[in-house]
Amino acid sequence: MKQQILIAGGRTKAKSLALSLAQKGCSITILNKNADDCQYLAESTPCKVICADATKPYVLEDLSSSLFDSIITLCPRDADNLMICRLAKAVFPGTRTISLVSDLSKKKVFTRLGADRVICAASVIATMIENEAFLKTVTSQETDCQTGLHQMQIDLQGQDAAVGRTLEELSFPAQTIVGCILRQDELLIPAGSTRLLSGDSLVILMRGNCEPQLRTLLKGE
Repeated sequence: MKQQILIAGGRTKAKSLALSLAQKGCSITILNKNADDCQYLAESTPCKVICADATKPYVLEDLSSSLFDSIITLCPRDADNLMICRLAKAVFPGTRTISLVSDLSKKKVFTRLGADRVICAASVIATMIENEAFLKTVTSQETDCQTGLHQMQIDLQGQDAAVGRTLEELSFPAQTIVGCILRQDELLIPAGSTRLLSGDSLVILMRGNCEPQLRTLLKGE
């Protein structure tokens, strides 16, 4: 069954995200109060586009018959994103809300008031730079030491086999180790008791070609 996702606000960000999610088989609805943005999004994506202000309660209430799995807010104003998340929790109980913020210091407030996940673009970029530095270190060690060590990244989503399980509950192939887990805007060093969540990215170090076994173990492929 297709995941139903509502994207509120945004222009180019909404387009890029909608196209990416549509390619993964999701059904996307886009809400935007700007008529020009709506025309642009309708012409550049295969998604349903509604020209309306998602910060108005009646707009989300009019969509209450729809069963959205996730609601993603991409408005330029943090206050608008927070308002939409709060309204979404009232209109769509149980639906996951994901909000973009300009300042990571607002994360706790957003989480407390209705956002299940908060994403700060600047923080994500910083984490990516840190992760690239980590992976370059691994690669240089592999080359210098000639150990035959390889690394791969596996992203967990939705109902993947490993979601909700701890690392110690999983039977990893010999010669593999989970080096770190990328979770939201954090870089985690895992322990056996670490429970895997949807959205986690696992950086795995291994000798030999264990990728097929790892994908079967973690994603059920």
